[in-house]
Amino acid sequence: MIKKLKRRFIWINLSILLTIFFALFAGTFYLMYQSGKTQAIKVMQQIAQTEGKNYNLPYRDLMMPQSKHDPIPINKNLWRDSFTIILDQSNHLVQMITNIDESSDLTSYESLVADVLSLEKDEGVISFNDLNLRYLMQIHPNGTKILVFLDRSSEIATLSQLILVLVAIGIISIIILSIISYYLATWAIRPIALAWEKQQRFVADASHELKTPLTVIQTTTDVLLANKDHTIMSEQKWVDYIKSETQRMSKLVSDLLYLAKVDRHEALVKSSFNLSEAITHVILPFESIVFESLKSLEISIEPDLMYVGEEARIQQVAVILLDNALKYAPVGTTIHISLKRHHSSYQLQISNEGEGIPQKHLDKIFERFYRVDDSRARETGGYGLGLSIAKSIIDQHHGSISVTSVLNGRTTFTVTLPTKSQRFSLKHLIQEPN
Repeated sequence: MIKKLKRRFIWINLSILLTIFFALFAGTFYLMYQSGKTQAIKVMQQIAQTEGKNYNLPYRDLMMPQSKHDPIPINKNLWRDSFTIILDQSNHLVQMITNIDESSDLTSYESLVADVLSLEKDEGVISFNDLNLRYLMQIHPNGTKILVFLDRSSEIATLSQLILVLVAIGIISIIILSIISYYLATWAIRPIALAWEKQQRFVADASHELKTPLTVIQTTTDVLLANKDHTIMSEQKWVDYIKSETQRMSKLVSDLLYLAKVDRHEALVKSSFNLSEAITHVILPFESIVFESLKSLEISIEPDLMYVGEEARIQQVAVILLDNALKYAPVGTTIHISLKRHHSSYQLQISNEGEGIPQKHLDKIFERFYRVDDSRARETGGYGLGLSIAKSIIDQHHGSISVTSVLNGRTTFTVTLPTKSQRFSLKHLIQEPN
């Protein structure tokens, strides 16, 4: 799919650019053609006004503006490629004045005149023998007709040369644009490819994680159905398995639904709350669990730190990090929890001693379903979604979460929540009516 999308992107990009180039080239050609036509008509009008007599101009006058009101210079060199035929009222030849090359055959001018008169147009183009001509006809009040003809050889040569230049530029442009489009497509598709890869991995991992409890439930149900005469009490072990796997699957589905909500960028329900008290309320239920697991807690929370955000989600982050520390802290060690103001932000740190996290895994542990050790994760019952959810929550609050770890030493998770965004949000919260 990614390759198909990349090819489509290249074709769309090329189509747009080529359309623009074609429009520019066509516009350039049209303007050049109209400019040549305008020049020729103006010269022919001057020739007609003088009845073809003042064609021998000094060189300095060959490229002069026609008038102050018409500043476009007239190329009067075109006079040298013209000839004029003057007819009386009966269309009989009165005079022919020619400036074109003597090799041009004008002996059968009668047919040329007849063709022009039959067209019934005052100006246009016409072919005569080996000449391609532009003509202009003016009729005087006394019935005299002045036909001015201009050889279009130089005009056609200029336009032909322009076409060759534009075609050459077009071919070179297509080659360059194709190369640029390829690299642009590769660069533009990279985030989509990465997102697609993550989505595929996410679906595969989610399916795998859901498959395990479903298999356990199905197998356990088959065991129960094979002993229909037994009581629930006698098969309590199997019922407990079903309940345990159902709870694990329910938690997994809940986590997946929350991540889907985050991906849809749904807004947080923000309010002002006491961050110090919120974290303290989360820690208290863990004290008995820590005591029973033969570990200890060291708590350092700065009082009365006010924050604006979604309280339940911030508490969820603390629970995820504290639960993570509890799982991986060895017996007899101490879990440290601190919350303090640090410059223009609040800093929550939760650390524990243990095996530590290898350096190569530190930048990946916040990815969905990522686990450093699958076998250890199965023992602790994790799905690899907790840290990903924690990062998503902190990102929604415009904060940051990071981890440092030393092998066989201390692992520390640090959450930073900016107070500047708090003041901005609090200002708007006060202004909004209840």
